[in-house]
Amino acid sequence: MNTILKEFLELKEILNSFNGLNKDYNWLLTDLDWSYPENYLDYFEDYRIIDDPHNNFWITGENLTELANNKDFHFIWGAFSAFDKNEKIDLDDIKEEPYADGNPNFGWKIQLSNILRLWLNWFCGTLH
Repeated sequence: MNTILKEFLELKEILNSFNGLNKDYNWLLTDLDWSYPENYLDYFEDYRIIDDPHNNFWITGENLTELANNKDFHFIWGAFSAFDKNEKIDLDDIKEEPYADGNPNFGWKIQLSNILRLWLNWFCGTLH
């Protein structure tokens, strides 16, 4: 199923449109352009800080919802990949994280075979 959401500007609004389904997955966040508070790593189960934007973050659906409700987070761009709730991936085993910008296979090839859903988020507007 492919769904295009229009007019959603905040992660909180996007997750609300899922009617709680986002909590049924674990999420890999990659290719992020975002602003965040000092304690942002507390939300994540695992992470690898390599260099922007090549950082990988593993988060539960519940924690993603909590993060979205924090007014100090703003996502401008990011690839959000959903995995089965019982799955745990080793971030060190990722050879190519999901990304869109500059990806010649964007829309055609999912970089990790066990992704159940992939959603790309971008903000086109002004942060207040």
